[in-house]
Amino acid sequence: MDAPAKNDSAEPAKPARRKWWKRWLKIFLWTIGGSLLFILMSAGILTYLWLHGPLQGWLVERMVVADNRSNQQEKPWPPPGWKPGESLPDAVPGPRLSAVGLKTAAELFQTTNIWIAGLEFSEESWKRMAPRRLARMPGFLKSDGTILLSNTNASRNGLAGVVGYEFDHTTADFEFGGVHITNVAARFKGNGTFLSALHQWKKPIKVRINKYTKGRELAGRDTFNFGNLSTDASCLSDSLSYEAFRLAGVPASRTAFVRMFLSIQGQFEKRPLGLYVMVENLDEEFCEERFGSRKTALFKPVTYGLFQDLGNDWSAYQRAYDPKTKITQEQQRRLIETARFVTQSTDQEFAARVGDFFDLDETARFLAALVWMSSYDGILWNGQNFAIYIDPRSDKFGFLPWDLDHSWGEFPGVGTEEQRQQASIRHPWVGKIPFLERMMAVETFRNLYLARVKELHETVFRPERLARRTDELAVAIRAAVLDESDRKAERFEQAVADQWAPRPGKDNPMDPKRPAFPLKNFYQARAISVEEQLAGRSEGVVIKRGWK
Repeated sequence: MDAPAKNDSAEPAKPARRKWWKRWLKIFLWTIGGSLLFILMSAGILTYLWLHGPLQGWLVERMVVADNRSNQQEKPWPPPGWKPGESLPDAVPGPRLSAVGLKTAAELFQTTNIWIAGLEFSEESWKRMAPRRLARMPGFLKSDGTILLSNTNASRNGLAGVVGYEFDHTTADFEFGGVHITNVAARFKGNGTFLSALHQWKKPIKVRINKYTKGRELAGRDTFNFGNLSTDASCLSDSLSYEAFRLAGVPASRTAFVRMFLSIQGQFEKRPLGLYVMVENLDEEFCEERFGSRKTALFKPVTYGLFQDLGNDWSAYQRAYDPKTKITQEQQRRLIETARFVTQSTDQEFAARVGDFFDLDETARFLAALVWMSSYDGILWNGQNFAIYIDPRSDKFGFLPWDLDHSWGEFPGVGTEEQRQQASIRHPWVGKIPFLERMMAVETFRNLYLARVKELHETVFRPERLARRTDELAVAIRAAVLDESDRKAERFEQAVADQWAPRPGKDNPMDPKRPAFPLKNFYQARAISVEEQLAGRSEGVVIKRGWK
């Protein structure tokens, strides 16, 4: 009897199901693997571009521009309803200061002075005013929080050069306080203040009246710096800060205010740009008045390695120290000698001889004022925005402040607002700054510095004095600020108010709508912190370097 036939009709189904499952598993694994590979490759490319390419400069530029776009609004020009041929309304009614017959810079630079000034360009000269584009500096934001601010492609140190902007002089006619001066040199200036106004008319400007016609001056000065107040809601930080330095015994620049107008032939006449702060230039005239000699060596360093030994060749120091006066070979040797001493001397030698190289009292006063104000856009953090000089009377180095629009704890680039209010007075620098570390390690200097902090805390930096001076300056400029734009006026009133409202998002420097920084709030909070630290009840906050 034959065996029954096997029914194999259902057997192939199982292998078929297994093949289907394997096929889709393979597709899934290839998809996941490909996606991971794509992500890794993209991350690698972006990392390379971030560290070695222009991505950092592009992103920083966009962030600064976006920040100011939300904080400013310009009034239309010409005014609504204006018709060609009609006279433009007088934007500044009432009496005006006259610069006719001014003899001294002291008359020019009165803190509450509000001058009327104007620049007129031909169409061609205005085109030459536009900044030239350069190759951006790759990898200037370092992972340790340091920022390299010297692009070798640019003639100037600073953020504007790093992200690829070069400023050239062009010709213009200049009117100041009723004085008309033809054929002056004008160019844009600044770094963050320029970038923040990149797409606006109101940019910072430098005017030199003697570049093309030698020997010309106005009130003993030939160079004029006009800051556009784009990053300072109060419009008072520069004026208050320079004044505080002068009261502290530091030979700092003087300031005044200016309402600036712009004319471009064939386009418009006397377009109001708004309120500017005019800061006395650091140059030979400044040195002659302060130190008795136009031959004073004056530098504006941009370096984390201040007084680092770079060898005996002056060319190694030239870019980092950026001389602002003509430097003799003897003055070059003095800086090199000082750098060698700061870098190579033993602790015992440094403590014994540091007073031979630095004016210790002046240095202590400079540092004490800077630290009380928590001014971190400078030597305490990024190695810029200050000057050094060799006093011809003593052959010793001293320090001068510069670019103080982020003083009074306002600078959002480092720490939080509360940390800047409570910043340590004994360790005020961020990260490693060898020069400041060596200076503060010397007991004689440290005691002198702390004595100056106490002295200034009890005099110059009393909150009630600062608040009163803030009110006096606010009254002087309020009409000019209110006339500029509604948004500018709103933030100005927030910044100078007696009472401050809760401020959500205040610690996010990337938030373009963060509220205005209240000066009087800082005065009170900083005074309490400094008092506690001087009394030994608090150590303050040592602000760390790095990115959040």
